[in-house]
Amino acid sequence: MISTAVLFSTHHLPDHPDFDIDAISGLAEWRQATPMLFKLLLGSSAQAITWPLYDDGEEHVCVLAAPMAQARASWQALAALMDKPRDAAAIVARSAIASLLANGEQWLVLDGVQLIGHDIGTPEFAQQLQAIAAEAAALQAALLCGDREVLAPLLAANMDAIGYWCSSASAHLANIEERAVEELPFMQRLNVLAWVEEAQCYEVTAIADPAVHGLVTPYGRWIVPLEMQAVDLGSHYAEEGWITYAPATQPGCQGLLDLNGTIVLPPAPGALYVISPHLAQQIAPDGTSSLLHLPDGRLLMDKVCQIGQREDQLFDFERDMQDNDERNVCGVIDATGMLVVPPQYSSVQDFGTRKKIAIVSQRIGERFLFGLVNSKGEPLAPCQYTFIDSATTSSPPKLRKNLVYAIDAQGLVCMLTLDGKQAFKPQYAPAHHLHGVTAQSDFLFVLKDGMVWRMDFAGGLLVQVDTLDGFRADISAQLNQALGLNKQAPVERNSYTPAQLLELADHDQLRAIAALLLQGDEALARRCVDLALEELKEDDPEEEYEGDTPEAACLFLLWSTAADALGHGTTLDWKSVDEIAMIGQHIAVPALQDFTWDGEEDGASITDGFEAIARHLAPHGLQLVNMQGGEDTYWLAVLRDQDRKAFEAIARQSAIEPVFY
Repeated sequence: MISTAVLFSTHHLPDHPDFDIDAISGLAEWRQATPMLFKLLLGSSAQAITWPLYDDGEEHVCVLAAPMAQARASWQALAALMDKPRDAAAIVARSAIASLLANGEQWLVLDGVQLIGHDIGTPEFAQQLQAIAAEAAALQAALLCGDREVLAPLLAANMDAIGYWCSSASAHLANIEERAVEELPFMQRLNVLAWVEEAQCYEVTAIADPAVHGLVTPYGRWIVPLEMQAVDLGSHYAEEGWITYAPATQPGCQGLLDLNGTIVLPPAPGALYVISPHLAQQIAPDGTSSLLHLPDGRLLMDKVCQIGQREDQLFDFERDMQDNDERNVCGVIDATGMLVVPPQYSSVQDFGTRKKIAIVSQRIGERFLFGLVNSKGEPLAPCQYTFIDSATTSSPPKLRKNLVYAIDAQGLVCMLTLDGKQAFKPQYAPAHHLHGVTAQSDFLFVLKDGMVWRMDFAGGLLVQVDTLDGFRADISAQLNQALGLNKQAPVERNSYTPAQLLELADHDQLRAIAALLLQGDEALARRCVDLALEELKEDDPEEEYEGDTPEAACLFLLWSTAADALGHGTTLDWKSVDEIAMIGQHIAVPALQDFTWDGEEDGASITDGFEAIARHLAPHGLQLVNMQGGEDTYWLAVLRDQDRKAFEAIARQSAIEPVFY
């Protein structure tokens, strides 16, 4: 339900024996905020009362009430200060307010429960209710002394200060739900396209002009009137509090409305995407992108090429430096646009929930090195480590006794304190390339003079364990037994070390594959392949990659680079059905930014989701492809129609079996 402030009139208050909750009359409402006029009409006589519409409201005060006589007097005094109405609409609006107040019952009630962010009956709720009452008294005092500066929004008759006045406002006593169109007389002259649950409106068009869209509630309130001439409405952002629209009078432009239909950002050339309730991304026709603060439209940052929400509820962003290095820098902002981590890193992993620390990386020389920052964006450990332990490549650092396992630029192990300091001077290399083997809960396996030792977290050697070969053979046997590999016949499959891939893989063929996956951007394809090859150079020499051909063995690394580093693809598990609706956050293709999917209506399986994506892409001349047919993990990309045959041909050469939807 959309948070709404509502004004009612009632003959009796709830403590009177004749009070009837069904007999109250609606007067006015306003979504997402409480207008000044609502508070002014309560004035200094506002008193907190119980309100049995809510379960807890039967025992605790939760709304404000004042005598209607005072409200009428306040309206008359305000009307005397206001300028003459500028147009017929203003005359009608003032007349409606005067009429509704004149015909109202003895008491005026303001229900703003939904807009108070605390539970009824808590001290915090009572404090906020009292603050509204104090503001009501201050507004009445300003009215009595004729303080035009304080009353300016009301004197200007701004809608967000006055609200929406109509006797049908009582509809907000209950959840607003879709109703049969034949029950609503005002809908008989309209074409109903859909019920938009997030906006609690019908999306409609006029029969005479089906190109123009509007939004109207089941009780007749027009949020986006047809007179606005909106030929496209982005109501999928309504949960964030906003609606995008494109006016027929300004082709190629998009603007932003709030849930009351008030214009927040006037139409401007290009595309507009809502990131959070307080953030929007505006992409100009030339491709330049800006991050805007809502609702004021203030420019927060330009040259922003990618934004995505993280697991820690913050937002990653990439900024195009437009320099010779051709590498973007990453930073982090919160949901309001406040800078958390400045854009100076190659990546910023999630912050921990208790220890507010994140792993960051920077490209230094020919490799990526890692460090730590706190939630204020302050550096803790400089980017001088080839590895810092975390559960996944996006997780916060993994803690062992409030220390973090790391490997420095020389390949030596150490432990970092929570303030980024080294717990001891690094001296020894790790005994195994699997970090989960080397780093135990209270000790490390390290290598000294060809022998494996246990070392404590203070850097002291504890006991000699085995030779390096014996230790690694023992670990391999344990892992094989745990995985049940000793009971199976080995699967015959080509495997390649990083050095073999660098020597055998056809780089031109890899670049050709990448160029098709990146929709013809050959410069980006070269960068993608270069990044993948650089990772191979830095990889463990004993690592092995499986595939029928060297190019097929390179594909996973290549596509991980395209997906994670460049944002042009994604991998999804067969169970990740919920991720389908957020595909535009995974694959940075403009055509997917407005994709919506309802598993209940369009089929509940992940294949149904892929087919819905394919239908959405088809009008854009694009196709969805899975490069790993027959597996539980899907490697997804978007291809242009004209590239399909070329991709199928080069896939056959590389022993790749793509599936198109």
